Amino acid sequence: SRGCRDFGGYGDKKKSELAMPEFNDRLDFIREAYVTKTIGMDGSESTFLKIGKQQVVWGRTDLFRVLDVINPVDYSRNNIYDELQDIRIPMWIAQAEYRMGSSETMQDRNLSVVWNFDRFRPNNLGQGGTPNSILDAGNFFRAMANCWDNGCTVGNFGVAGPMGGLATNFGPGQIGINKVNLPNWSLSNTQLGVKYEGVTQDGLSFSLNALTYRSQLPSLRGMRTAGSNNPFTGGNTQFLTGSLMNGAYIPLFEMVYPRVNLVGGSMDFQVESLGAAMRLEGAYTSGEEFANTARPELYSKNNVWRSVIGFDRPTFVPFISTERTVLFSGQLFYQHIFNHEAYRGPWGMVGMPDWKDNVIGTLLMKAFLMNDRLSPEIIFARDFRAQANVMAPALEWSPTNNLKFKFGANIKFGSEQTNWQWSSAHAANALAPFTATALGTTLVDSGLGGMEPLGRFRAGPIGTAFGQNEIFAMMRYKF
Repeated sequence: SRGCRDFGGYGDKKKSELAMPEFNDRLDFIREAYVTKTIGMDGSESTFLKIGKQQVVWGRTDLFRVLDVINPVDYSRNNIYDELQDIRIPMWIAQAEYRMGSSETMQDRNLSVVWNFDRFRPNNLGQGGTPNSILDAGNFFRAMANCWDNGCTVGNFGVAGPMGGLATNFGPGQIGINKVNLPNWSLSNTQLGVKYEGVTQDGLSFSLNALTYRSQLPSLRGMRTAGSNNPFTGGNTQFLTGSLMNGAYIPLFEMVYPRVNLVGGSMDFQVESLGAAMRLEGAYTSGEEFANTARPELYSKNNVWRSVIGFDRPTFVPFISTERTVLFSGQLFYQHIFNHEAYRGPWGMVGMPDWKDNVIGTLLMKAFLMNDRLSPEIIFARDFRAQANVMAPALEWSPTNNLKFKFGANIKFGSEQTNWQWSSAHAANALAPFTATALGTTLVDSGLGGMEPLGRFRAGPIGTAFGQNEIFAMMRYKF
């Protein structure tokens, strides 16, 4: 039980709650329950209203999300390898859609407003000790909370250098995660989105989206604390965790979920010459926070651009089936972080561990056999900067219209972990002999570190689980 915290619906669950996570006080087992009303207007126009517990799907991508961020996601079930329709966390949401019908240039036009008035929920990143803890976040959060509650020993902290250092003992209330700031319900903490979508006379479907919401991923911010908690300086001196004031660098954090604003759009169309459908999606966000060892507060706010291009093409593969096509679906995800900070220190990289520019590619091949009762598939994904790969074969079998079984696996492979290393900033200290470095009394982060704790952001969800090959079975019954 040590280190248990409510990090936002996970982190302090008992074994029985982990076995049946949907049966909680938020009634997650109710996937959707809503009422609707259509109000007729002049001509072909109408207003559609929908309120209740529901999932709102924005965007046209699979596996990774760009626009589809209204509902949080439960990654503790099967990491990123479950379909989003199964792992979106339902929320209490109200929707109003003004259906304008056709015009001279458009086949259809809609303007919708989405208000997520539910109490805030972040993504479920998995609890420490459970199989699926994406980015190994649950274990890291639990360890840091335990350091605050009970004290801990930090290896390679005092007199840190590239060949090692001294283990340093900290008592309770000195380092770790001090508090988790989960937004309480208030009107200002609700989330509001607007979307305009249409279909042109040429059959091009598009949407323009805007959303203000709370980040579903946490940010760890360095905190100010009284010098009496500082095992080195003592007294009433104030120091800033993560800075080098008084020569001390003690990692003390608060977990927050900052406000994020998003604007973006999507588009899909047919490319008849290729016999394929193309999908485009992009989103620009402001207000996101990233770990940054170059800053005294250990984080920075950065604007981000994310986009995806995808294609879907049904193709006959004779040795699989001469009657049904095989679906080939490929996607390229791109992320760019503006004002990215990273530089090489004397012993390694310093700044933001997240890649400034990164591309993740996916390829799905899915066949349909036995009158669509049997469907083998395989998914390949590659994180190009992390040089991490996963292959996920699966087999779906539907003995009846209401019963479906799925058996699958995910197998990781790729390069060594040396390219995932990043400074943990524990050598950026100058208070000899406890926190001095081999560079003496330097006030610059030297870059000493490894994969833990920040290298996970370079490894990504595929690379962090590099040693975890899995098999799984799932049964779904519809009633």
